[in-house]
Amino acid sequence: MSKFDPEHADKLDSKDRRPEDILDLLGIEAEDTVLDLGAGTGFLTIPLSKMVNKVYAVDVQEEMLDKLRKKCGRCENAEILLNREGHIPVPSDDVDKAFLVNVLHEIDDKGTFDELYRVIKGGGKICVVDWDKDAEGDGGPPLQERFTLGGAVELLEEHGFNAFTSGKREDHFYACFRKE
Repeated sequence: MSKFDPEHADKLDSKDRRPEDILDLLGIEAEDTVLDLGAGTGFLTIPLSKMVNKVYAVDVQEEMLDKLRKKCGRCENAEILLNREGHIPVPSDDVDKAFLVNVLHEIDDKGTFDELYRVIKGGGKICVVDWDKDAEGDGGPPLQERFTLGGAVELLEEHGFNAFTSGKREDHFYACFRKE
């Protein structure tokens, strides 16, 4: 699977993207510890840092994290971490909520989902938003790298999560899961 090219990072900060549309899917609370897996330049990390107790901003590309560090400035409750696939550098059972936005199609190592299960607390929630393989449009990754909504739900359920809501918006799908 191809990774997002950091040379196009400015697209991640487009004024057309609205983080609150995604954050509202899990009902963020002030005491939450949140994982932004595939944080990129901070589309979710920065607004989350103003809303919650702690944010883990995790990405596999150091160049993206460098851009986030420059933008984040005084995000004192954001821990910016480089990871490798198959390992999330976060303590076990520490995360209340997690977001994977436009990153599902980039994950090569399915052990990443076992790691996600490890770091999420019992009762914790995950929101996956990604490019829909069934949608039409020119943006996003190649069709062969995308998931359908059903494929994404199946993948996360295979790793122990239970879907509780899902839907489609334009050329993306979203699915929210709970760790029982």
